[in-house]
Amino acid sequence: MSKTFQEQKIQEKNTIKEVSFVEKELLLNSLTQQELLKTTKDLNKTIKELTKTLKILEGHEYLMIHKSKWKLIGYNISLGMLFAIGTVLWFLLLSWFTFNFFKDSAILNQFIQNQLKSRQFNIGEKTQNTPTKPVQETELPQSLSGAKTGSGQKE
Repeated sequence: MSKTFQEQKIQEKNTIKEVSFVEKELLLNSLTQQELLKTTKDLNKTIKELTKTLKILEGHEYLMIHKSKWKLIGYNISLGMLFAIGTVLWFLLLSWFTFNFFKDSAILNQFIQNQLKSRQFNIGEKTQNTPTKPVQETELPQSLSGAKTGSGQKE
């Protein structure tokens, strides 16, 4: 009897193991399905939001401008012209501010006077119509004139 009792216990243990394994697999499958369902719901929500965003972008003016090549050309030309006009106006404004900032500067005035002196310009003095002296021809030293020196000459 002890053998049959032990065999019964072994069978019960095996049965319990099989049942627990099956239940474990069923529980794992159930959890997997729940996670997949959550993921599917999240994906559906994301797809709905993206669809709304695409509908908004389709109605946007930027896309409407580019449906015609003539509108595209006009748009780009007008942007280029506005950029050019804006650049010129900003440079004009910048130069005006720079001039007004530096026009009474003593340091800048001294620098300009020094430059005029070094170049021998005299703005305050009127120019006279006096003939200038003709440039005198000067003789070049023999070494510069191309003539051979005495030690290098053959007689």
